Amino acid sequence: MDMFNMVTDKTMQSDGALEYMCPYCGAINDFQLETVRDMYHEQHESCGCCNKVLSLTAADGIGGRINLIVDSLDAELVIK
Repeated sequence: MDMFNMVTDKTMQSDGALEYMCPYCGAINDFQLETVRDMYHEQHESCGCCNKVLSLTAADGIGGRINLIVDSLDAELVIK
């Protein structure tokens, strides 16, 4: 599995879209985050370009930033 850790310019107090790069095709996607509820909870999103299912987890970063951890998922591991 490939894993990417992307630091965003969003602060911990703000809700909004974060951007991440798909580890399969390199497309830039948006991820809507509600910080209080979604921090440290794995969520599954599909890439807008290649439609691969990805695992996304938002975490505390340095200086009040948000780290968005993007991991590719094997099709066999995705619960439908």
